[in-house]
Amino acid sequence: MKEAGRNTKGQFGPGNPGKPKGSKNKVTSEQKERIEKVLAMLDETLDEDLLKMKSKERVDLWAALQEYIRPKLQRTQVEVESAEEQVTKITFEVVGPGKKEE
Repeated sequence: MKEAGRNTKGQFGPGNPGKPKGSKNKVTSEQKERIEKVLAMLDETLDEDLLKMKSKERVDLWAALQEYIRPKLQRTQVEVESAEEQVTKITFEVVGPGKKEE
């Protein structure tokens, strides 16, 4: 029986299915373990670190994390109707912890 290797293009030959389905890449597994270790270390000080951040930094972080739990604005369809023909200004106010809106 002829050994089924790779052809000149690097593709598997007939009869060689390649890597078994569901098998893990060794490098990827090692990288995931390292990332898990770093995340565990960061998790211990996360609350303190968030409280030390400036308001703008917290807003930037909030905006960046939104992408992971909500669809991006470009991926959603939003229709805004107004009594006026054009919305000219939208203002957001960042209120720090312990401050109340008036």
